[in-house]
Amino acid sequence: MNRKLFTTVFAVILIGSFFLPYLKFGAAGSSSGFDLVTASGGRGEWQDMLMKYIWILIPLSGILLLIGAMNNENYIFGRGLWTWLPLLTVIFVIVKLYLDAKNMNGGRSVSVSDLVKVFGIGFWIATVASLLLAFYNPRSR
Repeated sequence: MNRKLFTTVFAVILIGSFFLPYLKFGAAGSSSGFDLVTASGGRGEWQDMLMKYIWILIPLSGILLLIGAMNNENYIFGRGLWTWLPLLTVIFVIVKLYLDAKNMNGGRSVSVSDLVKVFGIGFWIATVASLLLAFYNPRSR
């Protein structure tokens, strides 16, 4: 598979995963990345607002990768930035949610299995797609 096709496919996967469930809230349901960004309310703290818009980096990277691939592989700010940004976002979200859960748990450690249960299928699809985009770089033909 050449780089243009690879980038196009995984950019569409990144964009599509944004509309699948990202976080699960037990019996209360789940929220997609789109729901997380468009939700109103919250405590109004700047950390909450920052986290709300951090989620946008995943589909934004997908959109700019798709535009760059369709534009004869001419990417705004280079392909490397847009392939690594979703992975860095995923890592940031995992660490942030772990630290928040630890703080809410009185400083006691939170099990990884409990943290894994919080993430929905859309988040895992975005994680796999971002890993492949970041580490697999096929040659152009």
